[in-house]
Amino acid sequence: MENLEIIFTDFNKGKIDKLIYEELKLSTLKLKSSHFYDNISEKDLDFSEVKNIEEVLSPKGTGNIFLEELKLGILLKNVVIVFSFDEQYGDIVFNFPKNEILTDETHDHKLRLKQLVYFLVNLKKNYDIPKIIIGYEPATDKDTLLIEINKVANYDEEIEKILS
Repeated sequence: MENLEIIFTDFNKGKIDKLIYEELKLSTLKLKSSHFYDNISEKDLDFSEVKNIEEVLSPKGTGNIFLEELKLGILLKNVVIVFSFDEQYGDIVFNFPKNEILTDETHDHKLRLKQLVYFLVNLKKNYDIPKIIIGYEPATDKDTLLIEINKVANYDEEIEKILS
């Protein structure tokens, strides 16, 4: 099964707690599994033990969360989120089965993809994210990239290209 990825590139670590706890409300969702490493205590942690993600990912750090479902403008199931940060910036990768967006119903997946893209456009503005990429895993390859939320003027056109 092919997976899709959404990548927030060069995300400012100072804004991660607001994104995780207030925007995405991850602490209220059903987790299948998670793993973080706390550099200060030198211990492995489960997400439920993490009180401050920015602190756990400092000075550098990685972590992952596997969720039953996550709402990113639309409800996505079986989502893995991977955090990878250096001192100030990092990437957040959301990985999920492609059939969560690209379903058999043409109208349905057009609407779902549009809702997702516009939700991400708003997140990009609200969190000053330099670039958001959507594509088949690995989404950073030019052959697997579907849409880059950066300076595109007409996302509806981009969505039509993806679905045609």
